[in-house]
Amino acid sequence: MNEQDVRTLLDDLAHTPAPPSQVDVQHAVTTVKRRRRVQAVTSAAASVLVVGLAAGVTYSLIGQSPGNTNSPGSPATLTAAAPVTSAPQRFDPLVQYASYGWLPEQETLTWRSTSISGEQFTLNAQKYVPDPANGPNAALPAAFVGVQLYAAGVVPQTEKPFEVTTPAGKETMHYGPVTDAPAVNGAPAYWVGAPGDPETTILKWRYAPDAWAELFSARLSGDQRAVLHRIASELTVGGTERLRFPFQVTNLPADQRPTASAVEEGGPNWPWHASLDLDAGTDGQEPGLSVAVHPATDDSESRGPNTTVDNHPARRDTVEGDHLGRPEYSDRLHVFDVAGLQVNLIIDAKTAAGAAPLGPDGVLGVYRNVTVHPDRADWTDQPLR
Repeated sequence: MNEQDVRTLLDDLAHTPAPPSQVDVQHAVTTVKRRRRVQAVTSAAASVLVVGLAAGVTYSLIGQSPGNTNSPGSPATLTAAAPVTSAPQRFDPLVQYASYGWLPEQETLTWRSTSISGEQFTLNAQKYVPDPANGPNAALPAAFVGVQLYAAGVVPQTEKPFEVTTPAGKETMHYGPVTDAPAVNGAPAYWVGAPGDPETTILKWRYAPDAWAELFSARLSGDQRAVLHRIASELTVGGTERLRFPFQVTNLPADQRPTASAVEEGGPNWPWHASLDLDAGTDGQEPGLSVAVHPATDDSESRGPNTTVDNHPARRDTVEGDHLGRPEYSDRLHVFDVAGLQVNLIIDAKTAAGAAPLGPDGVLGVYRNVTVHPDRADWTDQPLR
């Protein structure tokens, strides 16, 4: 497993809290798989524990309900000032809520990504160092900065225990130790240890009285703690500017709402990549739809075309059956060389009937309502109309 695989795995874990028993576990699994296929983003949390994972040690997060969100050793009542008076109850996947005001080594931290779900807003910046020995898209460990902001009341990554599976068996571990850090813009802050990863530095602080932010770094030049504190102090939060996308989708059912988004540039896979996930009504309601667009490349994921769509080479696959004893349906379409771009569409549901609200032609019908914008100047902040 290379570092990019680890980052993708941890991103899925970080964005998928363990559901209560009454939640449809199968749909949660399907949603994770859909997001893994269409998003090429990395998670700030993935810089933690990469060393152990790459060595064959298996880590998994243990679900924790969002009750007490205070760190071990942190005050139970917080009265200090914070950059915003209250955190969002949910992040809007179409809005750039936070942005870096300052970053070190900007000329080398050119692999950038923004990833948004309802509970978490993530910004990453890292240096891309190819690792051809492990494949054309592999990356070597390099300088990395990532920040994760959590919605109000959400338990942050560093407060969740995780299991380590080694040849000797399973062991539950915790982040730590937790020690006091200088306040960030007047808000309580803490240094948090990353077990198994001495190269990673973590700064955690209250960006709002009811929510946490976590800033991760690894392999930066200079004093890591001083650098992290400056990044945190100059982070801008509370933004309202909308993200811009290289596509627009029209004529979707009125109850299809965005639940997650990702925009990446400068990474190993493509010059840029943008995706948007939607569900019917609230999170987890079928059918789910994912739309992703990136410059056309030789995409091994697609396994090559098996049809044509509007004179473009394409691949369509429909999967229906049982997964872990539960029904699963997936309709997938990859259309190649659409004005130099590749368009990927995935509809997920429990059954074909569950996908029916998106139209009788499934992903093909959705595709014919997608407009792509190859020129960055034409990207739109209205991806849904």
